[in-house]
Amino acid sequence: MIKQKILSSFRLTVIFSISYLFYNIFLCPNILCNPSNPLLVIPKTITLEKLVDKLIHDGYIKNASSFVWTAYLLRYNPSNTPGLYQLKPNMSNFQAVKLLRSGRQTPVKLTFSTAQNTEDLVAQLTKRIGIDTNSLLVYLNDPKTLATYGFTPNNVLTMFIPNTYEVYWTITPEKLLSKMYTAYKNFWNDVRLKKLKRMGLMAIEASILASIVQSETTMNQEAMMIAGVYMNRLKRNMRIQSCPVLLYYLKTKNNESRNRLLCKDTHIQSDYNSYRKKGLPPGPITLPSRAMIDAVLDYTKHDYLYFSAKEDFSGSHYFTKDYQEHVRNANKYRRALNKKKIMR
Repeated sequence: MIKQKILSSFRLTVIFSISYLFYNIFLCPNILCNPSNPLLVIPKTITLEKLVDKLIHDGYIKNASSFVWTAYLLRYNPSNTPGLYQLKPNMSNFQAVKLLRSGRQTPVKLTFSTAQNTEDLVAQLTKRIGIDTNSLLVYLNDPKTLATYGFTPNNVLTMFIPNTYEVYWTITPEKLLSKMYTAYKNFWNDVRLKKLKRMGLMAIEASILASIVQSETTMNQEAMMIAGVYMNRLKRNMRIQSCPVLLYYLKTKNNESRNRLLCKDTHIQSDYNSYRKKGLPPGPITLPSRAMIDAVLDYTKHDYLYFSAKEDFSGSHYFTKDYQEHVRNANKYRRALNKKKIMR
């Protein structure tokens, strides 16, 4: 009788110990993620050992040993399911490992509103997703790949319509470009395409023009007026003679950052020298906003052929169809620049 009681007590102790151990390893709350930063990135080639070091360093877990035991018992290999995951405070090891092993990622909100060039845009994108910067740059500069979408390395920036997109951290360059192209096609709906047809422009050309107008002003009403000037010049087969276009070339090709042009600059041989070459440049000089593209599509119809920034630096412009009057207006602005000692 006494032996049976001792044996029964021993069994209860063993069962309790095993249950307690099971609870502490699998079910005890072990996740301490900061509510302000609950998102955990699992790199593509990370090992379990390095993941645990990351969890400890970033303050995600209380007990590293119990997490490792759970990972081993559930046969979790982090390199099989990389990505971005949202952990919740007080999750158990079982809940956390099950989530990470499942591959149920949390989408990344990919937002961009402007970019100076393709390199700048790529730098913005790769901060939020797992694509290598150089890999994406190579992809966006491959003529054969871009030709399947109807773009070139010079104008591919016009495919990217500023907005907020949801993607997975593990998205590939191929899938990212496909998603951007789908958004591009959705943006150029029937209403916008009808406006393009009336203007006699292609979608890429309208975006290139919008990038030029955006470099001239951020004011919507002024943008519509300036777009009207450029449209008048294009229809008359005149050179658009845009300072921002040539300044863009000097900055990107010659690494010269300037605020104004010199007379000798207008003699540069380049497709981006709109003082010598007629028509639009081969690509955008910045990433135009959605509002700026719409301002170009809804450009103001008038007879003006020239515009010049006002000397008060208000962002407003003088508009005229008389060249001599334009010269007088431009000289006012030049004198204002000289007064502020803005020489280049």
